[in-house]
Amino acid sequence: MFVFAMLCLWMIDLNVANAHGDEQANVQVDAVAKPSKNARVNSQSQRQIKSTFTENEDTQCGNTKPIQVQFANGAGWAFCVDNRVRENLVLSNLRYVNVDGDPFSVLASAGISQLHVAYDDSNVTYNDVTQFGLGDGFMLDLSEADCPEGTILGNGGRAAICVTQIKSTSAHRTQNRRAQRESLNLFSVSQVGAYTYVLDWTLYDDGTIEPAVGATGALQRSSPIVEQPFGRVLSEDPDTQWLSHTHNYYWRLDFDLGESADDDIVVETRQRLDEDGFRVNTRETFSTEQARRIDPETYQSWRLYEFESDSNARGYELAPQHHGHRLERKEVEPYTEFDFFITIANDCERFASDNSLFNPECDNHVLEFANNEPLQNQDIVAWHRVSFHHVPRNEDQRHMHTHWDAFQITPINITAFTPSSANLTNQPPTVTNPSPIVASVGETIESKLIATDPDNDALHFHAAELPEGIELTPEGLFTGTPQLAGRYVVPVTVSDELSQRVVEQVFEITSAINNGGTNQSSSGFFGSVSMGWLLLLAWIVARRNHRAVTIST
Repeated sequence: MFVFAMLCLWMIDLNVANAHGDEQANVQVDAVAKPSKNARVNSQSQRQIKSTFTENEDTQCGNTKPIQVQFANGAGWAFCVDNRVRENLVLSNLRYVNVDGDPFSVLASAGISQLHVAYDDSNVTYNDVTQFGLGDGFMLDLSEADCPEGTILGNGGRAAICVTQIKSTSAHRTQNRRAQRESLNLFSVSQVGAYTYVLDWTLYDDGTIEPAVGATGALQRSSPIVEQPFGRVLSEDPDTQWLSHTHNYYWRLDFDLGESADDDIVVETRQRLDEDGFRVNTRETFSTEQARRIDPETYQSWRLYEFESDSNARGYELAPQHHGHRLERKEVEPYTEFDFFITIANDCERFASDNSLFNPECDNHVLEFANNEPLQNQDIVAWHRVSFHHVPRNEDQRHMHTHWDAFQITPINITAFTPSSANLTNQPPTVTNPSPIVASVGETIESKLIATDPDNDALHFHAAELPEGIELTPEGLFTGTPQLAGRYVVPVTVSDELSQRVVEQVFEITSAINNGGTNQSSSGFFGSVSMGWLLLLAWIVARRNHRAVTIST
């Protein structure tokens, strides 16, 4: 028994010495910044970037208006803008420059291609773009009252376009941080009959593009037959029914992504609900021209990439937003069955409907354009419809409030991080040097890392290659039961929104001690340990460490 006691005493003394040695050692804590982002944050904080809107006459825009803008985060846009007789506001040669200064071509041209209005009584259908036009004599001159904080651009002696740089608070918001979002807004106003249309484009500092149309003015058509189910009788006019109708806005978007115009790829993504209630992602790469209708149940969207469609490819996504209202009269107007089209660029395929009125050598509507031609190595055009069914209200008379319809074209992999964080100053987290965690195999561990952030950012903890049976929560708590003895040195990453620190956590895991009874597999004097010998061993250890120990039985 004496030999056993001395052996145990020597092992305990050795473990205590090792543990003390680790406590006295200098545990290195490294500040590891995410290199490209921290370099950018530092450089941005050392220089002031002034947000400016300029008409850059050096841009190659021909007879159209050149525009360049740079935002506070360093990103910007360069493009040309024109007021056409039919479409009115058309943007061309759109290039986005991200916060790293990398230019990226997005669109060769973009504009409204038809404003189709169908009344519920089916007697009247208007194609405002081709029947009347939105520019020239139908375009309204703007005044300072229309553009109070912006710049009015002239076109042919007309005050045609209002351009305004806008700041908002909606870029991003976290627990302790907020960032402004900047955008450049352009609009022009057209009067067609009783309706006034606001053609609107917003270009954001994160690369997002938002086309929109606002319908205002006054109600157009009415009927004295108040009993028919095609509209509403409004207050103070009991003898008139104002007719309900659908506005169908068609946009033509000629994508030229990246360096080449003829290598773009279109992918349709759907998130289908399977029988187990899970959303399953499916992807279809278009090889030929397509016409698709929106299917809200599958969370459908379309992505256009430059020359490839892997996870790092750059491109833009168009996701349907306003799809609750849609007109479908395919027996009379077959193209109304679909909401999204992909075709090969053709100069004479200009309008979504009534196209042959101005281009007799071409097909008449967009469904005829999408005639299954192969898309490989072709310049691709996307056509998108957004609809709004207008049921008149008392509030619509006599001056009708503006009904807005829009969608967004959002960037994919154009910037490697959230663009609005480019100008954020940041200090890395502070981590208290952790003491080694000493435990036996099978013993429950619960130990919390201590860290703070000077900017009060939320912290996230991560570690790889932990001892078997041990886990680290995102909040920094080690929990679990170790399974294998040994000494482990584990790097732990503590990160905030913009930077991180790495600290080493040491684990000393010893073999499990048999706490009771007799180990039947042993023999001789090692085969049994009495309570008396264990108490003697505890007394000897206490004497060696000069500690007072209370022993109770």
